[in-house]
Amino acid sequence: MKRILGVSLLIFMMAALSACSNDDPSKEPASTPTSETTKELASEPATASAGGDIFQKSCITCHSSGDITGGQVKLDSTKIHAVFQQKEELYSFVSKNMPKSAPGSLTKEQYDAVVNYLWDQK
Repeated sequence: MKRILGVSLLIFMMAALSACSNDDPSKEPASTPTSETTKELASEPATASAGGDIFQKSCITCHSSGDITGGQVKLDSTKIHAVFQQKEELYSFVSKNMPKSAPGSLTKEQYDAVVNYLWDQK
């Protein structure tokens, strides 16, 4: 049973990542945060509510979550907590891989806020 659950979660994560792939950049909307957007978002504290705003501006192209709807992949908090046992694991993944169009382009504070937002959803 654990093996089936593990394989299912792996398939879900692979599907989520492939949905946001940049195989053909000419068809992708320009969603790389500009320096002005990054400066604007950097001033926000690393709270879950600030994370919702940052999520709306930086992640919505590919994802929707909670009450925020947008991209092809809806993030589910139960699946997030099943895949990532600790908030630090989620932070590590998100900060290295997201946003897909510009991984690592947000500030530490922005990643903290987005991870707090995602982690606190129930």
